[in-house]
Amino acid sequence: MNPRIAAPRITVITPCLNSAHYIGEAIESVLLQGYPNIEHIVADGGSTDGTLEILKRYPHLKVLAGPDTGVYDALNRALETATGEIIGILNSDDCYARDALSSAGDGFSEDGVMALGGNAVAFRGASNAAADEVVRFTGAGEDVLYHATLGNPSMNAWFFRAAVFSQIGVFDASYRVAGDREFMLRLACSGLRCGHISKLMYRYRIHPGSLTFGGSEAIWDTIVSEHHRMTADYLRRAALSKRARCLITRSRTRETLQMAIRSARSRRWGQLVFYATAGMRYDPIWPLRFARHMLAALGARR
Repeated sequence: MNPRIAAPRITVITPCLNSAHYIGEAIESVLLQGYPNIEHIVADGGSTDGTLEILKRYPHLKVLAGPDTGVYDALNRALETATGEIIGILNSDDCYARDALSSAGDGFSEDGVMALGGNAVAFRGASNAAADEVVRFTGAGEDVLYHATLGNPSMNAWFFRAAVFSQIGVFDASYRVAGDREFMLRLACSGLRCGHISKLMYRYRIHPGSLTFGGSEAIWDTIVSEHHRMTADYLRRAALSKRARCLITRSRTRETLQMAIRSARSRRWGQLVFYATAGMRYDPIWPLRFARHMLAALGARR
């Protein structure tokens, strides 16, 4: 942190439910930052696995305990009580990278910047200290729109001025897993100024219980279903910019093609018709794209 600049107050929000296995390490990753002006809110949805007992070991935490309807409802509950000028979101099974908070605090010294995104890494391991890096995600920088549609928005590697949530709204709690992408798309379409921190800010943990990286078929189907709803909602908006419409359409085409091809391979004809209809609604040459992919797949088998 630049000693000549007073450290802005940062609120870190951690939603959790039955997170006893990893949440201690997530909390420690905040404490290890050594940031001088921090508020850490944990919104617990009713854990029964010992999570609440672990949280009691950290008296500095502000714990919001009680039922919620999911991760985005938990985030919204915490936002109502947050006192920080800057907001960061830390999943209960992830960790902040070294000096992430001081980098964010310094970055917001520039007037007019409303949100800052950095780089992220996904790792596999029982602990952050003995981690195996699997993949890196480059921060979106100013092109938030591309990363919110065709890329990976890596929302947890971002920090937001609290005013962002009053200007564009909080998270859409009707989503189970795609609310972060929808929020970043909303941010991209808002015209608010965003910036980039060219360093590692966040570490995502890959494990079977992860909503994002768990890899189960059920989670994948939920993600695609929610993206399908989200893209349809945005493409119905008359005020959408030409570039946003193009990128959202490309995203929808890509996912409907992927799902249609998977449906064809597994002979789920009803799903194939569903995704074909969804794809053709906004992309008139979708059938040609599908035929090309199927022919390429057949050729690869020979």
